Amino acid sequence: MGQNKNRFYLLWSGITESVSDILASPGMVLPFLYLALGAPQYIATLLLPCVKAARLIIEALISPYITVGVRAKYAMILPNLTIAAVLALVALSAESLPIWLAAALFIFVSVVLGLCNGVWVLGSNQLYGTELDEGERGKVVFAQLGGSCVLAIVVVWLTRDLMSGDTPYERHRVPLWMGVVSLLVACVCLYQVVVTKRSQTAEGDGASSEETLSFVVQVARGWALAVRYAWYRKFLVSRVFFLSVELATPFYTIHAASYHLATPHILSIFVTATSAGTALGALLWRRLVQRSIRYTIAGASAIASFSALIAIGFDLFGLAANPWVYATTIFFLSFGIGGVENGRYLYLLSMSSEKDRPYMVALGDVVAGTAGIAFAATLGLLAQQQGVLLSLAALALLNIISVYLALSLQEQFEPKTA
Repeated sequence: MGQNKNRFYLLWSGITESVSDILASPGMVLPFLYLALGAPQYIATLLLPCVKAARLIIEALISPYITVGVRAKYAMILPNLTIAAVLALVALSAESLPIWLAAALFIFVSVVLGLCNGVWVLGSNQLYGTELDEGERGKVVFAQLGGSCVLAIVVVWLTRDLMSGDTPYERHRVPLWMGVVSLLVACVCLYQVVVTKRSQTAEGDGASSEETLSFVVQVARGWALAVRYAWYRKFLVSRVFFLSVELATPFYTIHAASYHLATPHILSIFVTATSAGTALGALLWRRLVQRSIRYTIAGASAIASFSALIAIGFDLFGLAANPWVYATTIFFLSFGIGGVENGRYLYLLSMSSEKDRPYMVALGDVVAGTAGIAFAATLGLLAQQQGVLLSLAALALLNIISVYLALSLQEQFEPKTA
């Protein structure tokens, strides 16, 4: 009975936490609210990379400490409470601040989101690993994905008229408040989880020397593996280009904001498109990835490129002003992002050995984090100075290159260990 209750509470904590991720997305919702303040576009492109970079840093620093079940539980609750607090701060105060201070606040919030997400992921990996059987984990995770997308759509349409105002910011911050409420519900569910098991690491005599290596040492070993394995070198290069899909959302947000800052309920429409694209994409990628991981990544990148091209086409032919028409670009982009993110994760998982995998992941995270900041800064500067259409054209080209690189990835395995 206790295990059934834990499964129930973990399921709903994950659903409501994921709903908050959608309703306060650093790729779409936060940049849109930032732009609604009339702030410079350039900062909007850096919010999502700041989240990802902060998450990588905190995961590297604290992963050895999230080993005990009860500690893992609170490593999920406390980050959610912190995120709820900073989102409420943004909703309440951002519009009253000078533009430069508001920009600094959004950067600060993005960093906090990344740090908290990193702690939450470590806690959830530990808690799900100890409290759920292997067969149950996949069921719970996929149920959370589908349930959160459906619930997010329901929430935005039921609450779209709860708040109105004279300024775009006041009209569009409803999803942010709903994200805060979702996080609080997630915390209540997590609090009800009764930890019944301890991890094998916690039960043993202590972590092995492999598990306690510093992150710097792990990265160095990853570099040695990159020198050794051609497939891994090619994957690292490819992953940099895959960022053109994974970090593309803010550029669509900037383009959409140029037409729709004053459009009522526009974020409700875009959240609906994002959720629908993510959910339907998951159904396709879940099947295709069983046949070929590289074709999954290539197909997802091609869909993302198509999204950029139709966004440009809508602009040139005067269709972008229709919010439902423009929402199709968000739908296809979300469809593609899921395939790239899950595909490149599964590719590394399938190609690497258990011994080498931590070092390959560590180096890959450093490469992606560094390249992500550089990617967003370069295309953000291009959007600021030359217009966002040129950035979308660059994204379409980079997405096509991603297709080629994905197809060139090796799926005939080299020896996985030295």
